[in-house]
Amino acid sequence: MNQDEARAALAAMQEAKDRLAESQSCPPWRHAAFGVLMAAINGMIAVPMPGKAVIAVAAAAFGFWLYRSDRRRSGTFVNGYRRGRTLPMTLGLLGALLALLFAQVHAHTAGLSVLTKLAIAGLACIIATWASVVWQRVYQAELRGGDQ
Repeated sequence: MNQDEARAALAAMQEAKDRLAESQSCPPWRHAAFGVLMAAINGMIAVPMPGKAVIAVAAAAFGFWLYRSDRRRSGTFVNGYRRGRTLPMTLGLLGALLALLFAQVHAHTAGLSVLTKLAIAGLACIIATWASVVWQRVYQAELRGGDQ
């Protein structure tokens, strides 16, 4: 292989990475849907037992629907627990959502107001939605091989 062939191969590889990065672009509703899913999981703690079961089944079905939607849209589903610059972000989100989960448990066991419980679930929604947007940007930049 000569230098021109090597350059052409590298250019083709970068073009493929760019196409892959573009295919991983989620519409805004997808980020919001992830936030709603995380809020539902968080808020499930605050409701009485029959409601917990209904929310758990609905959240599982919604999560599966999001998975299938991603597969139809881009042909892939990217696990957040992958190596690279996104892993610390995923672990940070997990930590934040677990902290909010414990806050929700405390709110529930302490008998705090419904407004407090809704605020905790709402915060989970906002954080998860924001993290989804940022995660996608970092992942796409990583695919492209830069810090975009």
